[in-house]
Formats: sequence, structure tokens, C-alpha cells
Amino acid sequence: MITEALILGCIGYTYKNTDKLKIRRKWKQITFSKSQFTNKLDKTLKIHSIKRTEYGHEIIVELPYSYTFKQLEGDIDIFKEGLGYKSIQLKSEGNIVHMYCVKEFKFKDYASLKLPANKLLIADGLMEPIIVDMNKFPHMLIGGDTGTGKSRILLLILTNLIKYCSNVELYLLQVRKNDLGVFQNCSQVKVNSKTLEEVLESLKKIDIECRRREKLIDNIKGYYNIEDYNNVAYNKLKYIYVVIEEFSFLNTSRGDSKAEKQLKAQCLKHIKTIVNVGRSSGVFLVTALQKPTNDSIPSDIKAQLCTRVSLKIADEPAAIVILGNGKASKLQERELICRTLREQQGYSYTIDHAMVMENIKHRIIEKPKKTAPKPENDVNNILSILNEINQ
Repeated sequence: MITEALILGCIGYTYKNTDKLKIRRKWKQITFSKSQFTNKLDKTLKIHSIKRTEYGHEIIVELPYSYTFKQLEGDIDIFKEGLGYKSIQLKSEGNIVHMYCVKEFKFKDYASLKLPANKLLIADGLMEPIIVDMNKFPHMLIGGDTGTGKSRILLLILTNLIKYCSNVELYLLQVRKNDLGVFQNCSQVKVNSKTLEEVLESLKKIDIECRRREKLIDNIKGYYNIEDYNNVAYNKLKYIYVVIEEFSFLNTSRGDSKAEKQLKAQCLKHIKTIVNVGRSSGVFLVTALQKPTNDSIPSDIKAQLCTRVSLKIADEPAAIVILGNGKASKLQERELICRTLREQQGYSYTIDHAMVMENIKHRIIEKPKKTAPKPENDVNNILSILNEINQ
């Protein structure tokens, strides 16, 4: 009876853990098939444990002496293909590495998350949401091929920000696009510019505000940034987000008229000021690029964009423009990399128009409509001139 119970127990354990046993078997095949995974002491990558997750498995491994985390990052495609995963994300704790292995990812719907005005919700990072602190990593560049979901990321960022933060001002600068028009009647939205002339006018106002804040946030008084100032000031400064939906529209092209080239040059001049002084002042640029090239955004502006978010970019040289490496060319559907001091991999949330409206409805207000200037009455003008002549 005891023997039978043990046999049944072993069969049950094997049945329940077939997937884990298969992973261990494949793992041995991979690590023993290539010499780089084994050091001079014949030690190789060792699996500590395997946990099932809603998207696949979490495999915890120990790196052998002399084999580094960076080497594992370079070899990750070998494990991804050998183990049959769509994606593997890594997190290092010394020589212990957590491998988050995605077999089939179920995209999550956007669920609002209460955050302060300086923190932006970016994506689902599998274990926890990806959130970026703009005070630490100011200004954001979002890249990705057409249809990968850049607009979805912008919708998510703005929806969550508008829902919870009244202490922000939003300047939505769009040329030839209107994906962000859904937010134009929200109380925090100061401007929804749609032409180059309107964009330039908005940037001039923001530039002036940056200079005003520079005088207020004085390190001689002990204020080094907007947080220091707001901690003691009675009239606290609001965070300002300048959102440019597609940065390439501000680049000059052969088809531009002389006037358009001048307008774009002026816009870029003011953007440079914003990214240079905006960090301490609480004025942040968030922009997107559809077809990144080395000349699609000025290098002195790009260098100041501390947060980079990239969805899939098939062309590796274009991927390098956003992240500084070609990892974005290997991303899957709706998968993204968010880079600050470190890289976080995740997936974009599902967010549609109905979700946006449900979350911002309490922020929508009646705004006065812009009215065209009334044409002067020609008859009155003629009569006025005739009266002057008669006098």
C-alpha cells in the first residue's frame, strides 16, 4: 500500500510539474550545448526555482563565476528560442537573476492609478506598473513604428494625469494631427494648438514662464527645484507638460516655404530652452517620433530627454536612435522598453475612447469658443472719412 501510494504520488507530481520538468530538461540541453555557458570550473547557469505565472514562468537562476549579467542579456535570444518563449525579461540581484518568461501575454485594460503630478504611468511591467518620475528623469521621447501604439501611450499618460492631478497645466501641440483632441476641454488643458503659428505662440508663453520660474527657484534661497519651492511657497507652482504629438512635423523639409522654415526654427529655439531649464522648473516635454533617424530630432534636444520609451522598431538603426541600442527591433506586439537609468520591459495597457471619457469626465468644462474678429463695417468707414473731409 505504501509503495502504491508513493508511485501514485510520484505520478501526480510528474503530471502537475510536466512543464517545469520540460524547462529543466531543455535548460540542460541549452547550457551544455554552448561553451560560453560553462566556466573553467565546469560550473554553468543553475536553475534555483521555477514558478508558474499568468503569462508563463518566472525562472530564478544563478550565474556561474565569470559569466556576467551583461553576457546573459546578449545570449537571451538563445534561451528565448530554446525554451519557446515570446519574450524574456531579466532582473538582476547580484549573481541571482529573475527571468520573467512570457509564453502568452494577456493584455490588461487600463485601470487608473493615483499618482502625484510629477509621476507618469507608462505601461504594465508584468510584476508592477512602469512609472516614471519626471523630477528625476525629465522629458520623454516615445518611438515606434506606425501602428505599434505610440498614441495609446500618450492617451494613457494624459488620462491618468488629468484624472488625478489638478496641479498641472497641459499644452497639447499638434500639427496636422488631432489624436489628443479628446482632452481639449479638460480644465488642465491650457492650449490645444493645431497650426505652426499656434504652436509657436504657445512655446513663447511657456518660454516666458520658464524664465519667470528661474527667478523664483533660486538656489541662493535654498530652492534647487520645484519641489523645494513648493514645500515653502504659499502660491505653489503647477507642473507643466508640453506634449508634442509628432516631433517630425517641426523639422524643416524641402517642401516648406520660407515662412514655414522660419516658424519651425523659432519653435525649435524655444523647445531647446524648455528642455535645458525645465527640469528644475517643473516644465517637461513629452514627444513622439514615428520614423526615428539621426536627424529627425536635434541632438542637443534629444540629449536632454532623459526618459526613452520604445515600442517595436523593425529597423535596427532607427531603434538605436531612441534607446541607444537595437533591442527595440526584437520587441513583440505591444511590447515596449522604458529606459531611464535602467531598462524596464513591459506591455502597453488597453485603453479606448470610452475608457478615456469615463476617467476624464469630471475634468471637462465649458471653454469659451474662439471667435473670428468681426470684419470692419466698410460703410461706416467711408462715412467717417467723408465727415473728416467735410470738416
